[in-house]
Amino acid sequence: MTALYTLALLLIGVIGTNLIKQFFPKIPEPFILIIVGIFLSFTPIFQNFELEPEFFMLMIIAPLMFLDGQKQSFSKIKKRFSIIFLLSVVLAVATAIVVGLIANRVEVQWTLPLAIALAAIVVPTDAVAVKSMTSSVDMPNGVGEALELESLFNDATGLVLLDLALSVLEQGKFSLIAGIGHFLFVAVDGALIGVIAGFLLVTIRTNITFRTVSPETTIIPISLLTPFIVYFLAESFGTSGILAVVATGIVHNWESNKLRLTSTRVQLTSNTIWESISNVLNSIVFIILGISLPIVWQEIIHMGLVGIMQLLGLSILIYIAMYAVRYIWAFREDNQSANTFFDSHSNPKQHRFLSHIFAISGVHGTMTLAMAFSLPLTIANHAFPYRAELIVVATLIILISMLMSAIILPIALPKKAVTYTKADLENTRNKMVDYASLKVSETTANPAVREAIMIQLQSQKGWLNDNHSTRNYNSQKYNSLLNNTKDFIIHYLHSDSVEQKYSSEVIDAYEKILNRLKISSFFQHSPLQRFFHYVKARYRHIKWHVRNGQITKKQRLKGRKKWAKEHQGSAQQWQNIHEGLLLLNNDVIGEVNQHFDNLLRNSLENDTDDHQYISYVRQRFDRYFNLIKREYNQETPTINTDLYIQAFQFEYNYIQQASSTGIIPNTLAAVLYNEINEAQTLELQQINQIEAMNS
Repeated sequence: MTALYTLALLLIGVIGTNLIKQFFPKIPEPFILIIVGIFLSFTPIFQNFELEPEFFMLMIIAPLMFLDGQKQSFSKIKKRFSIIFLLSVVLAVATAIVVGLIANRVEVQWTLPLAIALAAIVVPTDAVAVKSMTSSVDMPNGVGEALELESLFNDATGLVLLDLALSVLEQGKFSLIAGIGHFLFVAVDGALIGVIAGFLLVTIRTNITFRTVSPETTIIPISLLTPFIVYFLAESFGTSGILAVVATGIVHNWESNKLRLTSTRVQLTSNTIWESISNVLNSIVFIILGISLPIVWQEIIHMGLVGIMQLLGLSILIYIAMYAVRYIWAFREDNQSANTFFDSHSNPKQHRFLSHIFAISGVHGTMTLAMAFSLPLTIANHAFPYRAELIVVATLIILISMLMSAIILPIALPKKAVTYTKADLENTRNKMVDYASLKVSETTANPAVREAIMIQLQSQKGWLNDNHSTRNYNSQKYNSLLNNTKDFIIHYLHSDSVEQKYSSEVIDAYEKILNRLKISSFFQHSPLQRFFHYVKARYRHIKWHVRNGQITKKQRLKGRKKWAKEHQGSAQQWQNIHEGLLLLNNDVIGEVNQHFDNLLRNSLENDTDDHQYISYVRQRFDRYFNLIKREYNQETPTINTDLYIQAFQFEYNYIQQASSTGIIPNTLAAVLYNEINEAQTLELQQINQIEAMNS
C-alpha cells in the first residue's frame, strides 16, 4: 500500500502543479514542481525520503530515454554520428577530467578517483529542463538540436565514468588500458544489446500487426514493457542499460517510419499514451528533486557554516569550469555539424553568442541527483569517504545551473513569436463550428438528425471555456437576441398558418411553456446558484408527491387512474393537446432553426461576433424544445456515420479556405486540423461501439 500511496501523492503533485502554474505563468514549471515536491516531503510517506537510484533509473529514466530514442531517426543518427560522439562522449569526458582536477585541487583531502566520481555525477545534462525554462523564448534551432543530441548519450557516459571511478576506489589502483576497455565494453555492448533487442521486438510487433485483428491490444503493452525489459537485460550483462534503452528507442523509430501507413491506429494510440506518460514522468522527476532537498538540507546543517560555504564555493567554481569547457568547445570546434549548430566562424559575433547560449543551457537535473544518491555507503569494507559532501555539491550544482539558465536565457534570447493568440484560436474555432452547423442545416432534411449532429458539433466549442465566462460575456447582446427570438416565436404562433393548423388551446399551452424562459442569462449564474436552484425545484417536486400520497410507483399509477376517472370527459382533450404540442413544437423548431441560420449566415458573411451569441441563445431554446420532446417520449434518432464524416468535412473545408486565403496562419490551421481529426476519430469510435452493442 505504501507504493500505491507514494504514486498517488506524486500524481497529486503533478495535478497540483498544472493548476498552480496557471496563476504564475512567468515562473518556469520545474521550479514550481520542485516547490510542490518540498511541500510533499512533509507528508508522512515522504519523511526521511531518500532516492533509490535503481528504482529511479528503471521506472523513470529508462522510459524517458526510450522515448527520447524514439524521437531520433536512424538516418539522422547516422548523419550526425560524429557530432553526437563529440557531444555525448568527448565533451562529457573532457568536462569530467577538468572538473575532477579542480575538485581534487580545491579539496585536497579528496583523492583523484573521488573527484572524478563527483565529475561523472555532474556531467549529465537535462534537455527537458531547458525546454521547460525556455518555453516562452525562441531558442535557436541549432542549439536546441545540439542539446537534444548531447543528452541522448551523455547520461550513459556519466554512468560509465562513475562506475569506473568506483571500481578504482574499490581496487585502489587504475589502469588506463583496463579503464578504456571497461568503458568500451559497457558503452558499445550496451548499445549493441539495445539494437539486437530492438530489432527482435520490432519483428514481433510487425508480425502481430499483420496477423491480428486488434493488434493494439498486444503491441501497446509490449511497447510499455520494452524499456524495462531492455534495461534489465543490459544491466544483467554488466553493460549500460541507459544506452541499451536509447538504442532500442532508435530502432523503434525506424519501425514507426516503415509502418507509418500500415499501422496508423496502433501508432496514434501508442504515441498518445507515450506522450502522456512522458509528461507525467518529466514532472515527477522534478517533484522527486524537491522531495529530496530536505534530506540534503539536513546534511548541510550537520556540516556547519564554514563547511557549507566551502562546498558552495566549490560548486560555483565547478559550474564556472563546466560553462567554460562547453563554451570553448562550441566556439573552437570546427566540425561541419558544429558549424550548423553554432553558425560558422566567418560570423564571429553570432558564433560567439550561440556558443554562450549552448554553454549556459547545460542544465543538470535529477539524473545527477540520482547518481549522487547511488553512491554506496561503504566501499572496500570502509565507509564511503565524503559521501554527504558529494551529494551536497551535486545538489548545489543542479540548483545553480537551473537558476542561471532561468535568469540569463530569457534575457539573452528573444521572446517566442506568437502567430496567433488564444482568442484567435477560440474565435476561429467558433466560426468553423458555426459554418459546419450551417451547412448541416442546409443539407440534412430530417430535423431530429440535423439537431443531433449540430449539438455534437457545438460541443467542440467547449461551453465552459474562458471565452464563455462572465468577464468576456456581453449580457446585453445576449438578452437582446433572446428577446428578439421570443418575439419571433410568438409572432409565428399567431400567424395565419399556425392558427389554421392548430387549436387555440394548443397554441395557448405552447405560449405558456415558452414564457417559462426567463431573460436572466444562464451564464450569469454561478454553478452554486444553479445547484441551489435545482435543489429547490426538486424539493418542491418531492413535497407535492408526499402531500398527495404519490411516493411509490404503485401510488403514482393509482393517482393517475383516479385522475383519469374523475376527468373522463377531458382526458381525450388533453391527449389531443399533447399531440398538438409535439407537432407544433416540431414546426417551431424548424422556423427557429431557419431564423438562426439566417442570423448566423449574416454574421459569418459580415465577420461580426454575433455568431457566438447566436449559439448561446440557440442552446438556451434547445433546452426548452428538448424539454417538450422528453415529456412526450421523443426518441433519439439513429445517425448514419457518413453524416458525421460529412459534417467534419465542412469544418475541414472552412479551415482550408481560411488558411489558403491568408485569413488565419498555417500554425493555427494545423492546430484546428488536429482538433477536427481527434473529434472525428472519437465520434466514429463511439458510434462503432454503440453499433457493436446493438448488433
